[in-house]
Amino acid sequence: MIMTKLLNGRQLVSIIQGEIQQCDCEALSEALQQGAIVIDIREEAEVNLGMIPGAVHIPRGVLEMELTSLDAISHEQDPLSALATRPVYLYCRSGARSALAAKSLESMGLTKVWSVAGGFNRWLALEKPIISSKEAKVWEVDGLFAWEQGGGI
Repeated sequence: MIMTKLLNGRQLVSIIQGEIQQCDCEALSEALQQGAIVIDIREEAEVNLGMIPGAVHIPRGVLEMELTSLDAISHEQDPLSALATRPVYLYCRSGARSALAAKSLESMGLTKVWSVAGGFNRWLALEKPIISSKEAKVWEVDGLFAWEQGGGI
């Protein structure tokens, strides 16, 4: 994507949302039931407010570098190729950062990536279940802490 004019963050997100795959919270619920990889890319302080059950926490700032550390694929000889065969759902607070992250993962060659429209805020508004980060397992990967429920990093 080559831009010739200046864009603010909201404009950039709007453009990228038109270029990526997005799903709603109902589709995310179905994906969770089918064992899809769901990654919460929010910051630690946000995750402390609660998480979607079954999600793995990898902060946006380290997502691309820590992606192949997911338990679901880390045992594979080529974790990135293994991940490319699996659906990956990303969520943040509102859907903006997850859209940017989805675009980034697509740039890495992943094609089965979705950003959850409306993010965690929409999930809460629909009164979907959440768990506290204290209910999740804590993992340390390369000196970083991550939370996981049901097959994460």
